[in-house]
Amino acid sequence: MTAPASSLTTLAHTVWPAPDDAEAPKLPGFTASPFGPIIAHVADRCLGAHHGEHPAPPERGDRTAIVLVTRLGDMATEAAVTGSVDSGKPASPLLFYQSVPSAVLGVVAARWGLGGPVICISPAGDALADGMDLAQLLIEDGSADDVLLVLVELASRDEQPDRARGLLVTGGGADGGDAR
Repeated sequence: MTAPASSLTTLAHTVWPAPDDAEAPKLPGFTASPFGPIIAHVADRCLGAHHGEHPAPPERGDRTAIVLVTRLGDMATEAAVTGSVDSGKPASPLLFYQSVPSAVLGVVAARWGLGGPVICISPAGDALADGMDLAQLLIEDGSADDVLLVLVELASRDEQPDRARGLLVTGGGADGGDAR
């Protein structure tokens, strides 16, 4: 039986938008959607809050996994590709690159020197709970010592704005606090 995810310790936590965020961040190579840039921005803030400047120290970065949790994914890029196809115009090749959720995670991993697994999930239930459970499993099975968990959702019909949350968690015993 696995230990509950509440046994994880949070090393850093951040949200987007924060009170001082006026507009969506930009990220070279990612167009038509704030999805990838928001993920990279939240990841940078979260990792920076714990490690300072990038890259992370090799003894930590090599053993840090990334888990992206999103229910709907990048609906803006999907709409841009669909719009191009429907109008008979070729879609920008950049849209194909950024339509793969793990593409932006590769940018984050390269920038921060992260060598652990990279996983994207789309849960039907509680996104945070499912992400924390997966982080716990990665730590317990020895795949990682730390997990960067990024939860992101773009604005949808429920009129909530684009939003994201980043948590850097570890398997207990480290300074931090409760993961939930």
